[in-house]
Amino acid sequence: MSGHKVMTHIIFEGKQIELEEGQSVLSVLLDNNYEIPNSCQAGVCQSCMMQAVEGEIPAAAQAGLKDTLRAQGYFLACSCQPTSPLRVMAANDMDLQSPATVVGHTLLSDDVLRLRLKPQSDFVYRAGQFINIWKTAKLARSYSLASVAQLDDFLELHIRRIPSGELSSWLHDEIKIGDELKIQSASGDCFYVPGDVEQKLLLAGTGTGLAPLIGIVRDAIAQGHKGEIHLIHGVRRHQDLYLHQTLLDMAEKYSQLRYYSNVLEADNDSQQKTNRPLEQQILDIAVEPAQWKAYLCGDAAIVNTLKKTLFMSGMAMGSIYSDPFLISAAADTDV
Repeated sequence: MSGHKVMTHIIFEGKQIELEEGQSVLSVLLDNNYEIPNSCQAGVCQSCMMQAVEGEIPAAAQAGLKDTLRAQGYFLACSCQPTSPLRVMAANDMDLQSPATVVGHTLLSDDVLRLRLKPQSDFVYRAGQFINIWKTAKLARSYSLASVAQLDDFLELHIRRIPSGELSSWLHDEIKIGDELKIQSASGDCFYVPGDVEQKLLLAGTGTGLAPLIGIVRDAIAQGHKGEIHLIHGVRRHQDLYLHQTLLDMAEKYSQLRYYSNVLEADNDSQQKTNRPLEQQILDIAVEPAQWKAYLCGDAAIVNTLKKTLFMSGMAMGSIYSDPFLISAAADTDV
């Protein structure tokens, strides 16, 4: 006899499915061999969105969703642990997805693609947020936006090729200019909010975590931010600094912008690694962190370390905005 306690049940496609205590809707459906789209399984990417047609949705399952989606009963299956019966259905693709045309497809390095998309209808977003790209009804991945709505007439994404990564390989190798993709509305709260225009900003990211940060920098400058903006790009190898010259040029153009690279490994005798760990570098820059605001993006473990480092050194948690790349074990990773 199982020691697990059955709490309640869901009804999906006419079948009643029992949930054990603390089990999510996504977990029980995957256990019952239903192919439910999912990626991060952490309530971030929103690819596991479903719709409830009867029953009470736990508030945590709708955290971060737009009011219009909440009103229609949409929820995140990975975050939904119902305590009373819930009748659910797959999300209506028409509500969640919209078409976009590929207008740019350029390699920024040997493994990073700059993909530019033109939405075919009005698309509201903030620089630094992320969108989902769908290959099939079951396969989606999240990518952060480097573009700025008031400056660019396209969406820009930086996509690292992942060995054996189905979606990243598809975008690198098969997609071409003129193709149509399905995208999902922008999510995430790691973006610039106008406030104290003299406040110092610290932005640190690893890998393609640079994409949202460069969008945030451009957005802040466009909105008149006057305080110092310090941007650090952390990578393993020198060739991973895929926008190095662009950032040097931006720092030359804008007096408030400082750019730093942080390289983990030396490639050869002429290219030395950065001597300081990334967490030490951010403390060397943000000498009085309580006066700063920080944006951190990229590998989840590194982002969490930097977040803790800044908090322990005196920066208010409310002044730290982060977008860790949370990926399920089977998904493409992007750091």
